[in-house]
Amino acid sequence: MCNLSVVRCFRISGSLSVSLSLALLLILSAVPAFPQAANGRIVGTVTDPGGAVIPGAKVTVTNTGTGVHWDTTTRDDGSYQVLELPIGNYSVAVRQEGFGTAVTQPSELQINQSLRIDVTLTLGQLSQTVSVESQATQVETVNPTVGGTVIGAAVQELPLNGRDTLTLAATLPGISGTPTGNGQSAGTGFSIAGGRADGISFLLDGANNNSVTSSGVTYNPNPDTVAEFRILMNNYTAEYGRTGGGIVSVVTKSGTNSLHGSLFEYLRNEDLNANDFFANLTGAPVPVLKRNQFGATLGGPIVIPKLIHGKDKFFFFFGWQSQRQVSTSVGSLTPTYTPAISRRR
Repeated sequence: MCNLSVVRCFRISGSLSVSLSLALLLILSAVPAFPQAANGRIVGTVTDPGGAVIPGAKVTVTNTGTGVHWDTTTRDDGSYQVLELPIGNYSVAVRQEGFGTAVTQPSELQINQSLRIDVTLTLGQLSQTVSVESQATQVETVNPTVGGTVIGAAVQELPLNGRDTLTLAATLPGISGTPTGNGQSAGTGFSIAGGRADGISFLLDGANNNSVTSSGVTYNPNPDTVAEFRILMNNYTAEYGRTGGGIVSVVTKSGTNSLHGSLFEYLRNEDLNANDFFANLTGAPVPVLKRNQFGATLGGPIVIPKLIHGKDKFFFFFGWQSQRQVSTSVGSLTPTYTPAISRRR
């Protein structure tokens, strides 16, 4: 699978000119692969109808959005695991002689999650495919990390004043204070599980995203480009460290086999706002506020007629947001009186 924002491997077939090949190679290799910190893994055990483990079974884990798959086999104890999987929805297919092929319903894999999907095979022929309900555990039993995830539905549907994704951190338990930001920088003003607000480590697609001049983030992508984000509170696994205030890991969207996108426009102006208490007190009008936040996203397979057909191989995702704002503010001054003290001789 290849993606302009997530690159793991690529293969080009067909007749391409040297210059086009080099250009594509530079584009694809310029973006780093997903590091382990932003990925998850799927583990499980394969058993027969009587509960006995089945070693040597062929297991295929498939991302239902991109069609990319990973193959492995079960160990002597019937267990399997597939590591470093990008977030998304996955189905598991298991094949073994003497049993029907079992295919699970898609299950969602989140950031840093160890998703357990156990599969029970039924007697039959390999040519028989049996669709089974995913037995993914709802409680994390493999990874000791304590944390919470804000999934894409919440990012897209909950109201966000200023469209600052990280303000949704306040919806998770263990977060005190209010995340603040202006849509370009965020992350200051809240504490994770009692840790220092300036000790939070911010990650974007697994890479360090801490500002060198403040305790916030360097880049805060707009909500329409965010797939989900996860806050890790304690008991981090080995790939984390450096700070003791908690981890905020944001993963952006990537392309899939289907073309998808969005157009958006968010408006705020003074006609929709109530007046400030102090402005009312002095008879001042409602302060001017005209804010327009607009943009678009688009993702899908890379298709170049007669050259590249990107289904199951090459993907792209593009996101853009712009903001226009005009505003005034109303302030008040309270005069103070300091009596003069004189001494008579």
